[in-house]
Amino acid sequence: MAKIVAFSTNKGGVLKTSLAINVAGSLATQGKKILIIDMDNQGNIATSFGQDPDQYETTIYDLLTDLTDKHLSDAIVTITPNLDIIAANDDLAYLEIDILTDAKKYPDCFNLLNRVIKRVSDDYDFIIIDTPPAMGLVAANVFNVADDVIIPLQPEQYAFRSLVKTVGAIEKFKATNKSLQIVDVVPTKVRNTNMHHAYIDAAKNYTKSMDIPFSSIMIRDTVKYGEMTARLGMPVTMIEHPSKILSPYKDVFDSLVKELGYLD
Repeated sequence: MAKIVAFSTNKGGVLKTSLAINVAGSLATQGKKILIIDMDNQGNIATSFGQDPDQYETTIYDLLTDLTDKHLSDAIVTITPNLDIIAANDDLAYLEIDILTDAKKYPDCFNLLNRVIKRVSDDYDFIIIDTPPAMGLVAANVFNVADDVIIPLQPEQYAFRSLVKTVGAIEKFKATNKSLQIVDVVPTKVRNTNMHHAYIDAAKNYTKSMDIPFSSIMIRDTVKYGEMTARLGMPVTMIEHPSKILSPYKDVFDSLVKELGYLD
C-alpha cells in the first residue's frame, strides 16, 4: 500500500504546492510510482505540469461526491510513466455546501477521500496530497487518511500562529487515524533577517515541546521556484540534467526527500 503524504497548513502562499510537486518529482525520478491528488480548488497541481485544470471533465470533486466510483479511471492523468495526478478546479470550492447539505447521501463525510484512496493505494508507492489553506471538510478528509503530514512554515507572525493551529487540528484526528503523524516542519520563504531567525527559533522551541521534527532544510525566499515551474511546465526535481543555475534548487528538494527517509 502507498504511503500517503500530505502538505498542509491553514496559511496560504507558503509553497505547499512547490513542496508537494518537487517531493513527488524527486521520488518519481528515483523510480517510485507517484500519485498527486490536488485537494485545493485553485488547481495548482495541474498548472504546475503545464495543464489547464478547467479542461478536465473529471476531477477530485467528482470522485468525492459520486459514491459509485465510476469516474476513477477518468480522473487519473498520467504526466510521466512514474507520475500521475488527480486534478482539482473551481468545482471543489462547492464541496462543503454539496456534502453538508445532503447528510442522507453522505453520512460519512469525513471519509470521502479515504474511500477514493483505498481503490488506488496498491497501484502507487506514494500518494502526495496538496491541501487548501483552510481547516474545513477538505482538511478533515485529508487528516483521516494521511500517514505523514509535512507543514510548511513561513517564519512570520501569522504563519507561526497557523503552525500552532494546524498542529492542534491534526492532533484531534489522531484518535480516528492511528497512523497520522507530523513528520516535518519545513521553513519556507526564509530571508536572512533577525525577525525570520527569531520566528524560526520560536518554531523550533514549539515543535520540540510537541515532539515534532523540525527540518534542517530551509527554502529561501525567491521567486525562482514559481518562475521555473511556470516556464518549464514541471518541478525542478524532474529535470534530468539541470543547469548550474537550477541545480541548487533541485538539490534542496532532493535533500528534503532524503531527510524524510522516503528513499532507501
